[in-house]
Amino acid sequence: MNKNSSKPENYEVIELDILGMSCVNCANSIKSYLTKVDGIYNIEINFTSEVAGIEYNPNLITKENIISDIRKMGYDVMEDENEEETEKLKKKNLRLHRNKIIVSIILSIIIFSMTMSMHSDFFSLIKLPNNITLGILFLLSTISVFWCGDRFYKGALSALRNRTSDMNSLISLGVFSSYFYSLLISANHVFKLGINALESSHDVYYETAAMIISFILIGNYLEAVLKTRTQTSIKKLKELQAKFVNVIRNGEEISVPFKKVRLMDMVLIKSGDKIPVDGKITEGMCVVDESAMTGESMPIEKKKGDELISGTILKNGMVKLIAEKVGKDTTLSRIISLVKEASNSKPKIQRLADKISAIFVPSVVSIAVITFLIWFFIMKVPMDKSLLYAVSVLIIACPCALGLASPLAVVIGVGRAAENGILFNNVEAIEKMNKIDTLCFDKTGTITTGEMQIKNIQTFEGFDSNKMMEYVFSVEKYSNHPIAKSIYNYCVEQNINIYDDIKELKETGGTGISAIVMEKEVIIGNENIIKERNIKIPGDNVPNNGKTLYVSIGGELKGIIEFEDNIKPESGETIKRFKSMGYDIYMISGDSKENTSAIAREIGIDNFSYKTLPEQKERIITDLQEKKKNVAMIGDGINDAPSLAKANVGIAIGTGQDIAIDSADVILVKGELTSIIKAINISSKTVSIIKQNIFWAFFYNIIAIPLAAGILSPVGIIVSPVMASMFMAFSDVVTVIGNSLRLKNVKID
Repeated sequence: MNKNSSKPENYEVIELDILGMSCVNCANSIKSYLTKVDGIYNIEINFTSEVAGIEYNPNLITKENIISDIRKMGYDVMEDENEEETEKLKKKNLRLHRNKIIVSIILSIIIFSMTMSMHSDFFSLIKLPNNITLGILFLLSTISVFWCGDRFYKGALSALRNRTSDMNSLISLGVFSSYFYSLLISANHVFKLGINALESSHDVYYETAAMIISFILIGNYLEAVLKTRTQTSIKKLKELQAKFVNVIRNGEEISVPFKKVRLMDMVLIKSGDKIPVDGKITEGMCVVDESAMTGESMPIEKKKGDELISGTILKNGMVKLIAEKVGKDTTLSRIISLVKEASNSKPKIQRLADKISAIFVPSVVSIAVITFLIWFFIMKVPMDKSLLYAVSVLIIACPCALGLASPLAVVIGVGRAAENGILFNNVEAIEKMNKIDTLCFDKTGTITTGEMQIKNIQTFEGFDSNKMMEYVFSVEKYSNHPIAKSIYNYCVEQNINIYDDIKELKETGGTGISAIVMEKEVIIGNENIIKERNIKIPGDNVPNNGKTLYVSIGGELKGIIEFEDNIKPESGETIKRFKSMGYDIYMISGDSKENTSAIAREIGIDNFSYKTLPEQKERIITDLQEKKKNVAMIGDGINDAPSLAKANVGIAIGTGQDIAIDSADVILVKGELTSIIKAINISSKTVSIIKQNIFWAFFYNIIAIPLAAGILSPVGIIVSPVMASMFMAFSDVVTVIGNSLRLKNVKID
């Protein structure tokens, strides 16, 4: 909050995509800088989603000024509406990052080989005169330092402006200390500058600067790739919105962009269309698939006066509706907003390395300066030797191990998970998964299969069930209704016969289907169509749970067909195992009370909700979090997207819908609930390795820095910058990388 101004009533809010942030502190630096700008009242920046929400007074500062200020800090900025341009820019930046890694690695190999040729006969084949070698090393190192590693210096400068320090500060110190020291030695040697203090110094450390950049660029790239996977859910949700909508204005049917639909417009929706706005049917009948929004597994029949929800699909029929909610007020738009808000309000786990670096960086600089002062002024050691001690401190404290501690363990953990059909969409999920104590399951498609199957066939007055199904099969084979497909599959499996004498086939949009079969009128549909035809329904023997199909033959009700959504084979055992492990279990469903409670009883879940809308699911997650619960949400539909994003960890069934998958942190590719246990174990092992890596990185510095400062030089043990770079590499390769590789073999069952 800007202390210099008060928030006006007419403040405006903008959302910006900020590209180029390499760590959480980048987001903090931007926020800290903008907070000081007059006219800006509140800033929320999410590093993972790369989205900034900014409240500002347009009378004091313009949107263009805000964008310009952020760009001056070295970041790319795009407005939220420019989705295509933002995606292009993200891909361009990622491609550039990858190219810099390739160039950096090639340069590092060349620089290392040429540097070693100055000290060892092993590289005698590439041995050149020293002046030429130093010139080439300078040129190649300059490209590596100032082109490949420019992102680190921009981040360090941004942190410096805000009087803080981060990983970029550590990287910049290590790179510049070795590069500029080597440049000074080279210039004194090649151009005979006559700097007496450096006359006895001949070693250069260009390879150290280049290798630092290569190591950290690789780690940043691996994190960037994982981060981009978390940013596609909102894009996929927006793709559900129709680009153009058919409306009737002044008696004429016209096509207008989605954003141009007005309140009370008459909207025409045809079979197969996605419903663009929320409204009430004024004319027509239809069958609507609302499973994506409500979780209801059965298609819903709609008629005049019923409401339609944006983002659902009109499977059959044609209707006109009055637009009652348009633009940002539609259900689908609200879900998009919920996903954004939930993503930006997720707990931000600050890396331990980043937290400590704020103290570590100035400490290392101070130690290096003190080292030089002690050796030069107190110990009366020549300047070049004193400078070597100081440079060794900076190089040996270089944060390669810190930079790789998390990304390497994460990538290996992610790879191990992928081998077991588990995909982590989000780096933070690996750290948070093992802290989960509460599991919330969606029902349809998660605990159950999500596919409708015939549960029971009941006939009345002794009518033969196979005979009834022959009539049903003969009619339903001509329908493309989802229920008809289930009937078709069942009849084929049961070798049910079919009649060819079919006449007057009619689908009464939203209620059922009828035809004349073998000179008998056959009506198949819901309770409404049966009552409309004045067909008597037996009182107590007919279940009415929303999943029942009535069959009338020759004007009499001959039977009913009940459908069910089968429970997955592993659901019961998995829930039982979680309960034995001490987890709190909830089931959150948009389905009816009868179906939800029946499933809950069968698999042993005591806490459940039914007819739960997307906003209510998200609210349930929030309520649990307010009770200090660490919540994992497991779901598969669009209606689960807000709650998946809001949960501490969102787990999507890989056989579900793309929106749920992209909103989630963890994806179970095969849809097996038993994979959740493996994911938790992988998370636990990975976090343990990360902590070990970070501990080693700092323990190494605690031991190495005093050695580099020359504490043991009185007994002849001196750590030169070359040795310092070797120790630095040792800390990376042998400890951090080697320790991380253990993840490949740990037990996760």
